Amino acid sequence: MNVSSHWADGTLLDGALPRFLKVDEVAALLRCKRRTIYDMVEQGRIPHRKVGGRLLFDLDEIIEWTKQKR
Repeated sequence: MNVSSHWADGTLLDGALPRFLKVDEVAALLRCKRRTIYDMVEQGRIPHRKVGGRLLFDLDEIIEWTKQKR
C-alpha cells in the first residue's frame, strides 16, 4: 500500500503525515492474529487511537513500540 501525495506546489508529503494502519494490517505486520491485537488494545499494551469507533495504529509508533519490546 504505497500512497504518494503532493501539495499544490508539488512538495511531496511522504513522511510528513503519520501513516495509520487498521487492525488487519498491524496483525500482518506483527505476524499475529487479529484477536491478539484486540486483546493488546484492551489491555493497553499497544499504542492505538479510536477514531469514529475504528481502531487505528500509527505506523511509526508501532515500529518504535516493537523496538522497545526486544
